[in-house]
Amino acid sequence: MWKKGWRDDIWSGLDQNWDLIIIGGGITGAGILKEATRAGLKVLLVEANDFAAGTSSRSSKLVHGGFRYLKNGQIKMTFDSVRERERLIREGRGLINPLGFVIACNRSDPIPSWLFGIGLSLYDLLAARWSHRYYDETRIKELCPELEMPGLTGGYRYIDALTDDARLVLRIIRESIRDGGIALNYAKVEGLLHKRAGQVCGIQLRDVSPEGTTDVLKSRQRWS
Repeated sequence: MWKKGWRDDIWSGLDQNWDLIIIGGGITGAGILKEATRAGLKVLLVEANDFAAGTSSRSSKLVHGGFRYLKNGQIKMTFDSVRERERLIREGRGLINPLGFVIACNRSDPIPSWLFGIGLSLYDLLAARWSHRYYDETRIKELCPELEMPGLTGGYRYIDALTDDARLVLRIIRESIRDGGIALNYAKVEGLLHKRAGQVCGIQLRDVSPEGTTDVLKSRQRWS
């Protein structure tokens, strides 16, 4: 897919009309590229650094349903999040994996332990996956030996998920390229092109790869 000379091949064909130009090769840009390609659009994605080098690489890597949202009564948001988490776990095997979390309960906690139990029960019901479990003081210490705190009464273990963000972005970009999309990294946007009325109609790109020799190149987005 990324064969020898692929960058030269892409650069030689960039100065043309595109249905959509995406600036930024993180998970958001990669997702837009995939959906737009799936819709049959002629799409170009450009990234000034490595793919997934920006926000995606600095995220927590967590794919979570937002247990804390329940405290604010955001049931719909939690429902959407946990169902999306479950779908990603099913479809992204090897890239998105279940990850266990522990909530320790203490006698002095402002929130009683039974309330955590109700919240986690609702959390699991929304996800259609029963994954939480309560542990008494002895068992929670066996599960988490480093946990030493006065007043410990027990705790809960529940499941969210963790992703390898760079591999996930690359998987989505590669699938998009396979389906006809174009993605180019180390292509820095130097400016925007405008029509006389001021409407953006394209971008100016510069090859900033270590071996790059291409001057600024204009690429136009087609507007209906």
